[in-house]
Amino acid sequence: MADIIIDPTTGISIRELSGRDGSDSADNNTGNRRWLVRGSSDPIACRTVLVAYAGNISLYSYDGLGLKSMSWNLYPEGGPDAWEFSANYDFTPEPGDFTVSIDTTGATVNTQLAYAQTEFAATGETAIDYGDSINVDAQGNPQGVEKIIPSLKLNIRATIRQSNITSALAYAKVIANNTGKVNDATFLTFDRGELLFLGATGDIITNTDPVLNFSFEASPNITNETIGTVTGINKLGWEYIWFDFKQKQDTATSLKTTVARAAYVSQIYDFADFGDLFIGV
Repeated sequence: MADIIIDPTTGISIRELSGRDGSDSADNNTGNRRWLVRGSSDPIACRTVLVAYAGNISLYSYDGLGLKSMSWNLYPEGGPDAWEFSANYDFTPEPGDFTVSIDTTGATVNTQLAYAQTEFAATGETAIDYGDSINVDAQGNPQGVEKIIPSLKLNIRATIRQSNITSALAYAKVIANNTGKVNDATFLTFDRGELLFLGATGDIITNTDPVLNFSFEASPNITNETIGTVTGINKLGWEYIWFDFKQKQDTATSLKTTVARAAYVSQIYDFADFGDLFIGV
């Protein structure tokens, strides 16, 4: 049987109940513990004593995990002054630290120009030179094809130092203002323009180090790229590239064909200083 702690001022006693348990998974590790706290019909008074002896019972940690939540109920057959407190634990980074979960499932985009293209004409026919345009319709317009492109989704679980937060609401506004923007400088090893902030979830509690989940998606920058017959293309990861096409007459068949005239790189996301999120500091 676990040792019983008795608070000399209130007479409230604490005893850990048997039945510690936990689980491990690829995403998170969890644990659970329970205590019988008795001596008052007021659960808040019992909770106050339990927290006061947190150091004696290692309330805030279990098997390398941090306290996530705590609940209480009347202890069965224990009378009106007996309460069962349950503590739930999961992996919580230390203040200033973070863990990263990744998803590299590729995204798709419609691409209208091929890196290379080979024509195979039917017997007695001459293949039209479409200049690397893909899936050209009868009017000479390229329809393109859905292409898988590199995509890296990041979920970062971070403990933010309370000393970096002026107030819960002010920090929440910082998170909101950065959502839907890209990094204006190197951040978490990603070059400027490669990381799009999708937002964060979690509780920001006054005078504590909040644990939040931040979501990002990465897209690599390209430099001096050649697509179709357009060369020297430079594009930041989250800029959008599109092509202007012109029609010309194919010399071999005298039919109209479509070729790329120019590539355009459009900035559609604003920049932000992700250092204001205080991840990893």
